[in-house]
Amino acid sequence: MPLTLLVRRAGDEAVLAARGAIDLATVDQLRAEVDALVDGDAPAVVLDLGDVSLLDSVGISALLACRRLADQHGRSFRVTGATGLVREVLDITGVWNHLTEPAGGDDHA
Repeated sequence: MPLTLLVRRAGDEAVLAARGAIDLATVDQLRAEVDALVDGDAPAVVLDLGDVSLLDSVGISALLACRRLADQHGRSFRVTGATGLVREVLDITGVWNHLTEPAGGDDHA
């Protein structure tokens, strides 16, 4: 399943809405878009997972890498909107809180 990414501004935040699957076939696309946003002028990047239907282990690793990249550049990065199986996977793997809280909180994952 392809991944569609749409960027919009909400105040100081760049909101990246994802639709489809975040998996081995699509993580490079996601990471490239997040890299560009982190390099941009928005102090915060929000990844909306509300329309993501599949998130595999490679996708989880990519989300954590996006968070690390943003932290390294002094930008905020967080995910929102995950529901159903995607939210369940993030909860079970223990990364939901890390990906949804502000930087400077939980430093492991």
